[in-house]
Amino acid sequence: MFPVDPALQQALADNVWLHYFQMGHMSSTGARPTILERGEGSRVYDQDGTAYIDALAGLFCVNVGYGRREIVDAIATQLYELPYASPFSYPSLPQIRLAARLAEISPMGPATRTFFVTGGSEAVETALKMAKAYQRHRGFAERHKTISRRVAYHGTTMGALSVNGLTGIRNGFGPLVPGARHVPLPHRYRCNQCAHEAACHNSCADEIERLIEFEGPETVAAIILEPVQNSGGAIVPPPGYLERVRQICDTYGIVMIADEVICGFGRVGDWFGSSAFGVAPDLITCAKGITSGYAPLGAVMACKAIADEFLGSEGDKFMHGITFGGHPASCAAALANLAIIEREQLTSRSRDMGAYMMRELQAAVGEHPNVGDIRGMGMFMALELVHDRATRQSLDEPDLMAWLSDQFKKRGLICRADDRLDPVIQIAPPLSIAREDADQIIAIVADVIHALGRRLGTQPTMAAVRRITNIPQPRI
Repeated sequence: MFPVDPALQQALADNVWLHYFQMGHMSSTGARPTILERGEGSRVYDQDGTAYIDALAGLFCVNVGYGRREIVDAIATQLYELPYASPFSYPSLPQIRLAARLAEISPMGPATRTFFVTGGSEAVETALKMAKAYQRHRGFAERHKTISRRVAYHGTTMGALSVNGLTGIRNGFGPLVPGARHVPLPHRYRCNQCAHEAACHNSCADEIERLIEFEGPETVAAIILEPVQNSGGAIVPPPGYLERVRQICDTYGIVMIADEVICGFGRVGDWFGSSAFGVAPDLITCAKGITSGYAPLGAVMACKAIADEFLGSEGDKFMHGITFGGHPASCAAALANLAIIEREQLTSRSRDMGAYMMRELQAAVGEHPNVGDIRGMGMFMALELVHDRATRQSLDEPDLMAWLSDQFKKRGLICRADDRLDPVIQIAPPLSIAREDADQIIAIVADVIHALGRRLGTQPTMAAVRRITNIPQPRI
């Protein structure tokens, strides 16, 4: 089979370099690519007109859904008025208005100051530089080390890559930025200390303090973490964890960076994950949902104490810049996007619809032998797959991720099968998703889980089988 236009197939094989993708697969296997052409609401359509429910919101970013003319018009209008302004010298009106709007919703208060970039990796890179520069400004030149969590993903530029907790991504690019240290993640289901206990011990937070004491507090500049960790599958920290991290940072004079590239702008049921947990970090990195993917934009939001450190003499300025940071059209897109989120109350809808989908997932496959854990927050969910529910033995099945992805796609669903920690299925649709599309996601996921059970020779409970209704037939 060939795509509609053979020339496009050849160009894809010869000229395109997709991210994290072995492009040789295209030419060596003759695989027919799925080229997405358009989107509407929660659905995307390929070159053949086949529809898929996008249960990953692009890449955790199309929060308001596809086909929002309001955002497109805002971009077009701005491009006609002023297509570019140098962020080094001349602020644009959309940039100023967006910074003011972010300050209104910031958990750090109305004095929040925002440094704009173009994406999540740049935001993390900027925040790390900002934290280290801040420490030096305060007279702590030795504070250069960072603390992040194992398995966490924070981007791919060299600084961001260094704080990444995924060794498979880090390996092969060294030497990395020195001083990056890593601690255990607050993963209750897999915790050696409290997985089978009645309550969490918060030992993972205590380990942060132990590492600081071991390294020497005078050498640590910043701690960076996601309020809800993506890599590993929507890992929600136990009660008190983020508050404890905040207290540790205050005690030792360490900058707390909340990586909200995914969690921000309603994904976990509030404007920010930090807000949802009632914690005010010192710096917030954001991207993705700030424009719902309609234009590239990222940002670092800084608390007043850090921002003020760079407002003195000429020598105090933050020596950092990005050519397209705060691009006028991207800022216009963000303003229109945030207006939609507020007008349609998508943060609260994320909480309510997310809770509904979690309940339905639990009812549909919560007792399946190969589903160990169903977790998440807002519209940010994951199902962890196991070989055995009783022992929580991880599922180690050859080519499992590719098989799962293929099964979902055949049934008209795009989501993520990920094994960067233990195998999980990740679900994070647009916050505006219609109830019937959410139900369809549940039905398809349940169908694939039972197909997995048949593949592995396990059997679902009859209660789970009876729970599943209106399962669509695969389109093969």
